[in-house]
Amino acid sequence: MNLKSYLAICIFIITSRWLLADTAIADPGLQLMENPQMEVITRPPNPRPLATEEFEIRKGYVLIDSLDELRIVMQKNNQKIRMKPGVYRATKIAPPTNLPLERKRGIGRDRAEGRQEHIFVCNGSYNYFDLRGVVIETPTSLMAKLSGRPHVSDSWHINGTKNTFIGGYFENILDGKYPDYRVSNNEFEITGDDNQFYDCTFVIKGSIPYGYTDFYGKGHIRFGRLNKHSFMSINHANGTRLIRCKVFQQSFGHCIHFHTVDGAHIENCAFTGTLRPTNDIFKEVAGRAVEYDFEMKYRSTKPIPRDHYIPLTEDGIRSYDNVKNITIIDTVIERMRGCVQLHCEGNIILKNVTVKEAGDFSFDASVGDKGKVILENCKSDVAYNPVFNLMRGELTENATYDVTILSPAEGTPITPRTSLGIITGKKCKFILRDGTTRPLPDEVNVLNCGGYRRELTNSTIENHTTAKLILNENVTNCHIRSIGPVEDNGKNNKITIIPPKK
Repeated sequence: MNLKSYLAICIFIITSRWLLADTAIADPGLQLMENPQMEVITRPPNPRPLATEEFEIRKGYVLIDSLDELRIVMQKNNQKIRMKPGVYRATKIAPPTNLPLERKRGIGRDRAEGRQEHIFVCNGSYNYFDLRGVVIETPTSLMAKLSGRPHVSDSWHINGTKNTFIGGYFENILDGKYPDYRVSNNEFEITGDDNQFYDCTFVIKGSIPYGYTDFYGKGHIRFGRLNKHSFMSINHANGTRLIRCKVFQQSFGHCIHFHTVDGAHIENCAFTGTLRPTNDIFKEVAGRAVEYDFEMKYRSTKPIPRDHYIPLTEDGIRSYDNVKNITIIDTVIERMRGCVQLHCEGNIILKNVTVKEAGDFSFDASVGDKGKVILENCKSDVAYNPVFNLMRGELTENATYDVTILSPAEGTPITPRTSLGIITGKKCKFILRDGTTRPLPDEVNVLNCGGYRRELTNSTIENHTTAKLILNENVTNCHIRSIGPVEDNGKNNKITIIPPKK
């Protein structure tokens, strides 16, 4: 990591806590105005770039100065396009596209036909789009002109291959009152190979409902209207690269999600979502929670818990079917549901990835025996939710999880879910390093080894923290070196208590 990238990430982390209730008035595009201002923990987006009359046009680039021109050049190949800095608001949708049969994108009638609806579409290939100083606004009133069909309607479709987008600032504009608008499924869907984004900023807003995580459904089963809005779907496309990009997400939807992908690279990026204390929901006088008498309905009917912190987004980086070989380097992910949830084949490589204030858990990465998981010099704080949740994908083998445990921000309350989480696997190596600046409370400073119907076998754990390790009954033939105490309920485990470093 170079010095400039390191300092940028440090600044991103240091300025990580913002309570909008203290810093802004209620946004009628995000909440019902009858309710008190929603209390959320999020981060204001970076300021928009200032347009100037003097700007660089690199050699060989052709200047354009309108969205109409941008729509035209995005259908052509082998160009270098410089867009004049300024603010551009989209006012019309593009004609729908029907992808060739060999580009089918999944199940369902519209997806099988390859139908796309969009505001912008890039069908050209081998292009460079220099958007430094350019702000492109996408209003919800325009998204509403799309059908809203999931996996069909997206604000941008990038169907061409080997295109590079440099320095753009893309922002959703909520020009309707919540919850009376409709948004696209994703802001970007990538369906072509080897597309790249450098130094871009994305401000993602708008979803219905908002403020309740998935308490009222998130898919086929729902309790009222549902309209999610994610940042980016990478769908049947290989080799996508995001370098030095920032995403600020205030919508219920994934940040990045993969479908049938072999290879993606994320480096020097920063992705931030939004959390809400559940106690704040009980202040509402109108809306979904009030309608359901402050009960959550999805999966089971039960009261909304108090003293929890819920994510108002879905996952930070999430894989679905047929995904291989994902690399994430020098990147910060914060306040997403599952910050990293990758169940893949091939290699999952995370180097210098920092997770802050996960909305559900920090790391869940597994490939079974179909590749290798490597977490190298990664970090996570112990804030509201667990660090590890190795309970969902295939039981991984021969993986390395090297994670430094960080203290949460000053004043962060303990919740019923705060802990180091659960680890499982076969022939894996776990290294826990101590990056805390003050002692963690004993009740949260715990790592469960082996989970319900999930084993931890023939593995090693090097625990250089004070955390207590609980070896459950399905932990066998493991070698443990630990500064913290170890409770062994398993079989044939070798345990060595080591002194802390002075």
